[in-house]
Amino acid sequence: MTSRLLLPLLTLMLTACDSGEPGKMSLDEYEGPEGEAIVRYLITHLPPVDPQVPKVYTVVKGPNLKSTKMGFVKRMEDLKVQFISGEVLTLRDPDKSIVDPRSGLAPVQIQVAEIKHSGGDSYTAVASWAYKKTWERYKLKLVKTASGLEVSECARLEGNYVAQ
Repeated sequence: MTSRLLLPLLTLMLTACDSGEPGKMSLDEYEGPEGEAIVRYLITHLPPVDPQVPKVYTVVKGPNLKSTKMGFVKRMEDLKVQFISGEVLTLRDPDKSIVDPRSGLAPVQIQVAEIKHSGGDSYTAVASWAYKKTWERYKLKLVKTASGLEVSECARLEGNYVAQ
């Protein structure tokens, strides 16, 4: 009797947890190998915005810009960039710009907005970067290779960055 009630209960619980979008990953999963591949790709392909100013980077996820854990970005120390937690950033008056409280510099913000499993060993994602008031958003395709996940396609969706 108990087993007959348990199966429908488990089914209801799993249905309640479903995002409603097939293949869409949870925010916690964004800090896995898929998110790491996206962040690595964006950092290594950033255009030269304000090249004379030292940069710090912060990584956020989802539409609500939830800060990633520092353990996630520490896996990317080989990129030789400085990361700061989004939780410690402050607003500077009068324009309410986001700054690193230690240096007063604006961080480059990397957003992993969405990741979806698209079947097999491939994923689609939406990600963006922003520096001060300049930004771009992309649609990316990730594929599994012998060395791990790599971005195989990148299409610009929108933004206000103009190459100089």
